[in-house]
Amino acid sequence: MKTLALTLKMLREKKGLSMEQLAEKAKVSKGIIGEIERDKTRSTVKTLNKIANALELTIAEKNDLDNAFLQKNTSDINILNIGEPIKMMVIPVFSSVAAGMGYIPDAEPIDFINIPEVSGECIGIRVDGDSMEPTFYNNDIVVIKKDIEVGLGEIGVFLNKHSGESLVKRLKKRNGVFILESDNYIFKDIEIKSDEICCCGKVINVVKKDLKKRINPLIEKIEMLDPKQQEILEMMINGLIDKK
Repeated sequence: MKTLALTLKMLREKKGLSMEQLAEKAKVSKGIIGEIERDKTRSTVKTLNKIANALELTIAEKNDLDNAFLQKNTSDINILNIGEPIKMMVIPVFSSVAAGMGYIPDAEPIDFINIPEVSGECIGIRVDGDSMEPTFYNNDIVVIKKDIEVGLGEIGVFLNKHSGESLVKRLKKRNGVFILESDNYIFKDIEIKSDEICCCGKVINVVKKDLKKRINPLIEKIEMLDPKQQEILEMMINGLIDKK
């Protein structure tokens, strides 16, 4: 399979665009396009989608670009060669349960992670808040196996269908009433009333934010700048490099 660097270069040249022209259309800095094509950075989902839209790719071309991106981000998995190798799978990470379960139309993943292969459909949800500390912390990623039963005492992911609020909680039962309990004692329990709360799946794993292999945190921050600010930052970085 072609690398992300080669795939992007071929698609850009096929569309008859220079790096400068593509950067301008995608509203990213020329430096980011160059870094990807020189295989110096892994890019991010957000950047890749901007580039794909700017290139006006066909479905087949977009699949080629996505496959090259996924290959790039899974090619450096280190697995100890003890017995049978561990099979891995790539799952999408969403910003909320509502996005991951399709309650937000056209919601796109914010990232992809690798987990040991399991049966059934799984997604990742980024934790927002501290209600489940010390089990999960803000920005940890919980791996959810969708549409399976959550037993008493187990942690599941729930959605308030009225408010759209995502809830990562422990299922409990007190005085004959089902409740959603936070592991952080300062938060109040939530009583499950009628059908306002639905269970989206069971938490089967967690990727800690300090252990997760980030694609490139600096690139994510750079993307928050407008193109002019990105160009200024690029000149500053080049100036620092030239001083070495």
